[in-house]
Amino acid sequence: MWESVWWPTRSAAGWAWLEGNPVLKDRPMPQGWVYEGEDGGIRVVLGTIAQRFWRGDEALYGLTGHSLVVSPDMRGASRHMIKRILAQPGFFACYTLNANVLSHKIYGRFGFAPYPTGTASIKLSWVIDPLTCLAASALRHALDPHPKLARSVGERLMPARMWDEKPAVNIAGIAPLDHFDVAYDRFWQALKGEGRLIADRSPEIQRWRVSDPDQNLRPLMLSFSRDGRMLGYACAMFAKENPIEPLVLEIIDLVALEDATDAIPGLMKALLQMARQRGAAKVRLSMVSPYLLKQLGSYTDKARHEGGWPHAHVHMTADAPAIEDWSPTPYDGDLFMSLRTPPRLAIKAHAAE
Repeated sequence: MWESVWWPTRSAAGWAWLEGNPVLKDRPMPQGWVYEGEDGGIRVVLGTIAQRFWRGDEALYGLTGHSLVVSPDMRGASRHMIKRILAQPGFFACYTLNANVLSHKIYGRFGFAPYPTGTASIKLSWVIDPLTCLAASALRHALDPHPKLARSVGERLMPARMWDEKPAVNIAGIAPLDHFDVAYDRFWQALKGEGRLIADRSPEIQRWRVSDPDQNLRPLMLSFSRDGRMLGYACAMFAKENPIEPLVLEIIDLVALEDATDAIPGLMKALLQMARQRGAAKVRLSMVSPYLLKQLGSYTDKARHEGGWPHAHVHMTADAPAIEDWSPTPYDGDLFMSLRTPPRLAIKAHAAE
């Protein structure tokens, strides 16, 4: 079913990794639901990820869905899945930050509302290699009417240097974030202490996230520091949406302390440099809030707007706290485990070269 929609399939180790989500120790729940057809075969799948949030010292728990796949002969069955996830006790919110142009229309029927207000339809991208982007657009236009042919052309637009993890940037304050050590924990505690509603970025959660066995390329992790104090960090992953799309550096997380106004621009500069070094055609940030738009400064004006439909929707329980101070990034959703990383076949080919 995953392959039918060109989504990356998980290995057995990858599913076991999802089951190892540390949040499940506090809020045990199913990894998702399946819907069986009359023949006993699985016809609909919906996966879920439990997410811990903090407001100061108060822990809250949310649910985000991922990988909703519906067989063509089971249209309408997704409503049963959504009802299941909404019925889970102990969660203040259920949400998706990654609804596609077709699926986003169903959420309003179940009490979901676009969020963040004013930016739920915005995806930002910064083009690095316009010629490769044009080539991908032409290839897509030529193959869209011929899906069988599209599957036979193989991987395209694969820059060999994307496997080179040695390039680095020389920007004041920027350094690789190789370990979630004491300095990182101090940053996390300071971020948490600001009192906003924020997804758990503790060292424990971060170590689990970067251990995904199905990631063919390690995430780019960068820190921004001043005077020996960490003030912000970024996480990004290289991905190819499908075999005929160009390589994109997808920003998973971009966050800084409130008083570190130069942190986000510094991290953006570093991400753009590293994307160029590794052969990415563009850098994309698929989830923004008004707060992050302000932090981005001039990078907001330099960005292209992609999307155009409300891809972020939230359903709140009756007793849920106010969420006006929640500024989600893609980290809060499912992008970290749903991206299609460059395939292992390409790794072997590069090694042979």
